[in-house]
Amino acid sequence: MAKAAKVKAVKLGHRELPRFTEAEFAHRVERAKSLMTEHKLDGMLLSVEQNIEYMSGFVSQFPWSSPSRPWYFIIDREGNGTGVIPEFGETCWRGSSWAKTVLTWPSPRPENEGIDLVAKAVSGIKRKFGRFGMEFGLESRLGTTMGDMMRIADAIRPFEAVDCIPVMRRLRYIKSAAEIAHIRRACTIGSDTFDAMAKFIADGDSESEICRKFAAHALMLGADKVPFTAIGTGKGGYDSIVQGPSDRRVRKGDIVFLDTGVKYRGYFCDFDRNFALGEPPDEAKRLHALLWRATEAGIKAAVPGNTAEGVFRAQAKVLEDAGIVLGNVGRMGHGLGKNMTEYPSNMLGDRTKLEVGTVLTIEPGAMFGKNKILVHEEDLVVTEDGPKLLTRRCAKEMPVVKV
Repeated sequence: MAKAAKVKAVKLGHRELPRFTEAEFAHRVERAKSLMTEHKLDGMLLSVEQNIEYMSGFVSQFPWSSPSRPWYFIIDREGNGTGVIPEFGETCWRGSSWAKTVLTWPSPRPENEGIDLVAKAVSGIKRKFGRFGMEFGLESRLGTTMGDMMRIADAIRPFEAVDCIPVMRRLRYIKSAAEIAHIRRACTIGSDTFDAMAKFIADGDSESEICRKFAAHALMLGADKVPFTAIGTGKGGYDSIVQGPSDRRVRKGDIVFLDTGVKYRGYFCDFDRNFALGEPPDEAKRLHALLWRATEAGIKAAVPGNTAEGVFRAQAKVLEDAGIVLGNVGRMGHGLGKNMTEYPSNMLGDRTKLEVGTVLTIEPGAMFGKNKILVHEEDLVVTEDGPKLLTRRCAKEMPVVKV
């Protein structure tokens, strides 16, 4: 039986960052007002956790863990906000949101989960364009049932229900200094935990045990949640980067890949690291160094005015020049923030321009052997002075765990 790895006591995490200020939300509201006018919307109805948190400031663990009750936030083109929520959540709402107009109902009430209250609130909004935004578009997942959303669309007539994701996507694309600080904190927690991994991976550990150790360490360092720990293991490489942990036990000669989405106060990091259990084979060493160079090219390309496609091409060129088959993910990085993956995608055809305040992941991958893959990922923010890493840069050589 393998000996259990000794883990030193973990110190508590860094001092907490301050909560978002009223000025932060006032700035978001002003931008939302301008964008709603540009897109000819008289208001928006939000039901998705990330969008409600972003616009209203409301924070609670409960609503997003209990699908029996929907929660809504309405914001109009004049900047007025209204929460339409189950009545037992009113105290929590008033304690965290800047929007003090609240309509409640005794949920759960399956026959009418706040639909009449949403219709009442929308009916009082001044009509100029006759269009009201709902979360219908790309990368959105409703926080209510499709049936109720269709009933709401009927109930708010004569307003026409249209997609508001272009507005919310634009709002959330450019991060404020406070948002970047939150993402950086998540990245620091992830980096600190990866730095400690060599101390708590033991020969014979299962993938599940490794992920639990990683999550526990990150939580002790200050993470609020560790909702994503994808792991891949295998001799000289692995065949999946999205599979959840299995009961497979790692042995000397394996490569261990772990991709994490540590969450801190509503914001994610998203990056990965590779570890060799014992000396890695020459091919794994070569590919790891090549991916490091591809990542470096992607980082350097992340400047204002370049595009997401341009960042992809910079990474792909390094790999293709070396005769490497590109990974099968379809992109080489993406936006990052309140979701672990956000707009845009670093891929061919995505000509989204990078701006100051854009947060991206840089994620090249290489296929080799028989269905083997190696991937590397870093997180950064685009600034006037060029890209600034939010993660702690991986070493050029693959870290080796002595077993």
